[in-house]
Amino acid sequence: MEHSYVIIDSNPETIYAIQLAMENFNNFICIGIASNEQDGLDIILERTPSLVFLNIELEHTNSGITGFYLMDALQKFMDTIPEFIALSKTAKYAIEGIRHSVLDYIITPIDKNVLRRTLFRFRKQTFSPTTADVNDTLCLKSYGDYKFVNTSEVLFLKADNNTTDFVRVNGTTVSAFKTLKFFQESLPDHFIRVHNSYIVNSHYISRIHFGKSQCTMEHSDVSVPFSKSYRENVEMIRDNFYKRSLVIA
Repeated sequence: MEHSYVIIDSNPETIYAIQLAMENFNNFICIGIASNEQDGLDIILERTPSLVFLNIELEHTNSGITGFYLMDALQKFMDTIPEFIALSKTAKYAIEGIRHSVLDYIITPIDKNVLRRTLFRFRKQTFSPTTADVNDTLCLKSYGDYKFVNTSEVLFLKADNNTTDFVRVNGTTVSAFKTLKFFQESLPDHFIRVHNSYIVNSHYISRIHFGKSQCTMEHSDVSVPFSKSYRENVEMIRDNFYKRSLVIA
């Protein structure tokens, strides 16, 4: 699932930091940047993003009103407003952020680890169980041959030239004549790219070994390798599990 986002900030360094961090998330796309609230409001109404990064210290027409004014204004025009990540140099407006139900309140300069955790939370809460129930089966069509694969039964995907192998919990493999990139953009969010040749179903990861750069999968003796270029994706998986686990050091 692809998510669109807009940045409303007048600081070029903050804008660059956000865009640089977001390059590691293949299913997020920037659809607009504004340096002031009015332009930001117009972009949101025109393009309806899923997520908005808002510098709440931007003043509304120099009146001293914080950037939360924009969120209030959107209520007049939209039935459902985007999720907001508030940006500020200090925690001064954090309470106001809570009152406006922002997804997160991030102190600048941007810490990529903080942003990563925020995006994981965003993806988790925007994932629709109803949609998952309807679209949990892939139809792999090749001429007159139709193969049906339930995504909940897939451990990982492996690229093999211009084909992709689906390795399932029961040990069988189903091949499809599509590239790994094609499926990366079609699968649910818990399928994470960890290597140029692998996408894993993070629900089945039982162990992550950073020394060996390997993910161990449940129901399988195969360890899926992850590469340096996708290490941050694996760290996100680790952080997500870590927050929900009983940690024994």
